[in-house]
Amino acid sequence: MPFAFSVLKGEAELSECPELSHEEAEMLGGSIIKTDWREELILKLREEVRDIPVLELGGDIGAEIRDGKLFLMCLGRPFTVSPDGDITTHGHITPWIKILLLHYIRTTYANLDYIRAINPNATEKWVSYSELKSGMVKATSFAREGEEPLKELLDSDPANVEKVLERLGVVKRCDFPTTSAWLLRLLPKVPVILLYWPAEEGFPSKVKILFNPSADRFLDAEAIVFLIEGFIKNIEVLLYLDKKRPAGP
Repeated sequence: MPFAFSVLKGEAELSECPELSHEEAEMLGGSIIKTDWREELILKLREEVRDIPVLELGGDIGAEIRDGKLFLMCLGRPFTVSPDGDITTHGHITPWIKILLLHYIRTTYANLDYIRAINPNATEKWVSYSELKSGMVKATSFAREGEEPLKELLDSDPANVEKVLERLGVVKRCDFPTTSAWLLRLLPKVPVILLYWPAEEGFPSKVKILFNPSADRFLDAEAIVFLIEGFIKNIEVLLYLDKKRPAGP
């Protein structure tokens, strides 16, 4: 059943099913209508955002208002969000970033009374993902999709990964129990601390990603996993492009 849904969503091909012959896969393929779940989700989120006074959320989500639109940074890139939920930027924009920013706006608005009353980012404090609301339920997925892939990247190419992190806007921190600690704002109100302990004799390498306790007021637990997955993919793409770039004279 999960495989069938993956085919319908365009994430898998019938030819990948070991139970079907080539002829059967071709015969069934003509009757399947694939849907792009990402575009459907974007449309749904935009409908919800249209009912939100988006321009009143500027400071609450760390955005500026320019020409009747919100202007905000995400992973070092500028984006604009119109009152109807349309998202634009210079260059290519992925469905991932659209979904993420729309989630960010929707969740912030849902928690607006708390955010304005408490000013949750005022005090710097850091917690693990499992300490966030519903984080314990998704903790295994978070480790598998976020911390483990980041550890593998740092293990294999620490110098170049750090260069990529610097391009994404990290700030080196010296107040954590490792020499490899960085602060990064994945979204204006969602800062994270990235901690890396290289392998030492008798001890394996380790990565820990910490959040401000208010992170779950701006994104729910599932969206935070989605955010970290996209962040890791971003690093992988930049590493790949760096390797493809011709060396200078």
